[in-house]
Amino acid sequence: MPASAVQTAAQHPGAERASHTPSRGEKLDILNATPTVAPTTAVPPLHERTKVRLAAAFFALLTLGWGDGVTGTLLPYFKRDFNLSFMTSSLLFVASATGYALGTLCVEFVTSLLGRARFSANKIPTILPLPSSRRGEPLKQCVENDDASVLGFSIHRCRFLTLALMSVVHSTFFMIMGSKSGFASMLVAYAISAFSRSFILATLNVYVSMISKRGLGYMYGSWAIGAFGAPLVCQSIIATGIRWANFYFGSLVLSAINTSLLVFAFWPTRTELQRDADFAWALLRSAPPTPDAATVATKETAQPSPTQSIAPILQKTTSMGPRTYSAAVRKPKLWASAIFSMIYTGSESSTQGFIVVYLLSVRGANPDTVGYVTSGFWGGMAISRLLWGYLGSIVTFRQRKWIIQGCMSIAFCMHLLIWFIPSCIENAVSAAVVGLVYGPIYPANIGIARDMLPAEVHLVSLAIVAAFGSLGAALFPFITGTLSTAVGPRTLPIVTVSQCVAMFGLWILFPSQPPEQL
Repeated sequence: MPASAVQTAAQHPGAERASHTPSRGEKLDILNATPTVAPTTAVPPLHERTKVRLAAAFFALLTLGWGDGVTGTLLPYFKRDFNLSFMTSSLLFVASATGYALGTLCVEFVTSLLGRARFSANKIPTILPLPSSRRGEPLKQCVENDDASVLGFSIHRCRFLTLALMSVVHSTFFMIMGSKSGFASMLVAYAISAFSRSFILATLNVYVSMISKRGLGYMYGSWAIGAFGAPLVCQSIIATGIRWANFYFGSLVLSAINTSLLVFAFWPTRTELQRDADFAWALLRSAPPTPDAATVATKETAQPSPTQSIAPILQKTTSMGPRTYSAAVRKPKLWASAIFSMIYTGSESSTQGFIVVYLLSVRGANPDTVGYVTSGFWGGMAISRLLWGYLGSIVTFRQRKWIIQGCMSIAFCMHLLIWFIPSCIENAVSAAVVGLVYGPIYPANIGIARDMLPAEVHLVSLAIVAAFGSLGAALFPFITGTLSTAVGPRTLPIVTVSQCVAMFGLWILFPSQPPEQL
């Protein structure tokens, strides 16, 4: 069937379905075979309830930042209560990176499973029943009481289940941390937090980028706002004599609100589920006829998964197959961007994770107020991320190059001041300025990688860049902790200054003009 016919049939499913209703006993599965319809024939999803869904997405990132941004403030208390060295305490960053990497590996399989749905020809689609974990099980009753059904993929159902389930999983992070049951359990909690974070971010990255051009900048600004507020609240309750574990129990309220908002906002409407069903039937009708009615007619749903903007779900041989990986890894610009991402995230994590310990040990800061320095760092980043969300789509390729180069120059000067000026107030102000100029660097690196690399390798390339970022967020804090254990916490500014020099050198090598041909 031509592409135009598929689109027409999807818009008017009733008449077409009446003449193409499968016979009794016919098994239909459109998930597991090579597609015969190009992804360009996919009917775009309806953008319903965008305002409330964007608000829920922003609040979800605020909640994630709330749990992630308080580590630097509480690290001295972790060391005191569990008798940890700098190297041992840095294992928290390793656990977080491990959980994120595991989630990245599992996200495609899990989301494809959650999106499996059976659409009946004579019934209105619903969010229930839940998908089966056994691939063959939904096919046992494909036709019952003359009611033909088709097994397909529902992107709206998948998005809802992913966000709802992973927000609940993320809440276990607050429960485990609040229980204060040992350092080993804390490592598990950090891994669980990062694991659920990888699913939520992968889902919302695609959704928000489809809805709003500037939405991603505002969304990550919301993350920084959460990371800014958490140290303020945590330090305030600790100063009153309340134990730090109660901060995590109190954060369960925020987590419950987050889950409720996600469930309310992303619950699929009847129109969205019907649209998914119509699209599944349209794909089935476009499949070539089979010689035997009892033969299984198979076809893959070409709707985008929640973790891919245009690539069909389960179509790994074309969207992320060996040829795509091979083409991507042969691009030197990819590795330059990936290494830059690794160094940047390492510098960011080392700064916000160890600045409080550095000020306590080296500058003799007041324990009741030093935790606010972490809030200053994240507050500066929140301002610049929100500003970059507005300016990111306005600045040119060349302007972006020089703006980021200027940001790294300022960060280099601030790290030098932290190193050589023996003042707690000055060091705190410098840390806030570092957060301010660090804000645009990561999204700018993602943008320049997207502009430098061919479109066909974007998915693989950006996944590699993100993976290297996760590696840097674990590797460099661990190196910083190891050096602090062996030499002393004075090594923090030495590490961060070296990272700034490396980032500056790499960024200079990036082109100042966009490639003419991709």
